[in-house]
Amino acid sequence: MIFLIIIFLNRNVLIFRPILSVVSTQTTYGLVVKEKDALRRGFITGAFNYYYKFSINGKDYSNPSYDEKYKVGDTVLVEYNETFPFMNRIKK
Repeated sequence: MIFLIIIFLNRNVLIFRPILSVVSTQTTYGLVVKEKDALRRGFITGAFNYYYKFSINGKDYSNPSYDEKYKVGDTVLVEYNETFPFMNRIKK
């Protein structure tokens, strides 16, 4: 049960992002926003990264950037699955 909870909480990194390597994707631009995602031990060290947001067909989606180099206001290229846009990542 604990294993399933860990997978559920980390589904973006463990499941969604790898799937994007094998399914058809589209790209769009997103914006880094002032919403923080605390990193591991971030409650002690204060380490975090920002979320990015983008819109597809009038619906907003967001995910953590998983990279401390992005700052609020940065524009990023986002790769997403056109059927399930919640599966997305920053294209590097």
